[in-house]
Amino acid sequence: MKTHPLLVSVVALALSSISTFAQTSGQFDEVFGKEVRNFQGKTLGYVVDTAIDLTHGRYFGMVVKSGGFLGMGAKTVIIPPAALKDTGTPRVLYLDMDPERFANAPTLTTSKEVGPPEIAKAAEVYRFFGQVPYFGMKMAGPDSMADGKEMLGYVRKGSEIIGMPVENLQGVTLGSVAALRRLNRVTGRLEGVVIRPASGSMKIVPPTALRYNLRRDRLRLNDNEQPFRERANIAISSRGETLEESMRSETALPPPLVTGDNDRDRAITLRIRKQILKDPTLSHYAKNIEVATVQGKTTLRGRVQTAAGRDRIVGYAIAAAGEGNVTVLLEVRPQSEAEKAIDR
Repeated sequence: MKTHPLLVSVVALALSSISTFAQTSGQFDEVFGKEVRNFQGKTLGYVVDTAIDLTHGRYFGMVVKSGGFLGMGAKTVIIPPAALKDTGTPRVLYLDMDPERFANAPTLTTSKEVGPPEIAKAAEVYRFFGQVPYFGMKMAGPDSMADGKEMLGYVRKGSEIIGMPVENLQGVTLGSVAALRRLNRVTGRLEGVVIRPASGSMKIVPPTALRYNLRRDRLRLNDNEQPFRERANIAISSRGETLEESMRSETALPPPLVTGDNDRDRAITLRIRKQILKDPTLSHYAKNIEVATVQGKTTLRGRVQTAAGRDRIVGYAIAAAGEGNVTVLLEVRPQSEAEKAIDR
C-alpha cells in the first residue's frame, strides 16, 4: 500500500473523517488528510486546510501540500473546489493534471488585504486549474465590480476561522466558531457556520451574517436577527456526535464527531491522535479515524484494516482517557482488490 510521510503532519491539523460526503455537502473536518491524485494514480499532495471567503459565503478552495519531507521544503497550493473530482475512492480526490504541470501551480497567500494584486493572483490560480473565477476583476466602485460579479472577499484558512470568537454588535462575546458546515465542492458555496454559544446548544448561521472586526481576530454578528434568535438546530451528543434537528435520511452518512470545548477533552483527543499518527504499523485508513472526547469520554469511529490495528488504537485511547471511558465504533475491513489496485 502506498504511504506518504506528509500524512503524519497533515492529519494532525484536524479531526478528520472517513466520509467522502464532502463532494457535495461535506463537513470542514472531512477534507483534511485526503490524498490528491491524478487519474494515472500519481500522488500530487495532501489536503491540509481549506480556503474560505467568509464574506461571500464562498468555498474558495482546498489547501494542498506537496513534496518535501515531513512538511519541510513542501509547496502549498490552493486548488479551486470544482477542479477536484470524487470518484468514491476512500480519502482520495482526483485532479486532471500531470505532476510536472502541478509542480508549476501558482501559490496564493491567504489572510492578506484584498486589492488588485491579490485579485489578479487569485484569478491566476483559478485559471491555472481550468476554472472560471467567481469574483470580478475590475473595480467599479468601493463595493462593486465592473463586470457585475461579486468582489473577492478576505480569503482565510478554515483552520483559522474554527475557534474564532464571535461577538454581537455591542462587543459582547456570544461564543465561538465550532465548525464550518456544508462545504459544497461542486457549487463552491459554504452554506453554514456553526456557533457554539457560551452556554446552551450550538446554532447554524449563514456565513454572510458574519463580519470580521477591524483586526480580523473576531467575528461580529447581529444577535437580534432571526438566524441567531431562533432555537438551536444543532446539539452535541454525549459521544460527541453533532445532532441536527432537521430530518436525516436513514441512509445518510453519520455526522462528524466534535470534541468538547474544554482543555481536558482537547488534550485527551490530541494525545490519542498523536499516538495514532506516529504508529508506523497503522494504515492510512486507521490514521484517518475520528476521535472525539466529551466530558472525559472518548469515541473512536472509522475503519481499520486489521483487528490488531483496532486493538492498538483502543489501547492508546484507554491510556489517555482511562478504562471504561472509551466507546469503540471501529469497523475492521481489509482493503478490497479494487482499492489495492488503486494504491499500487
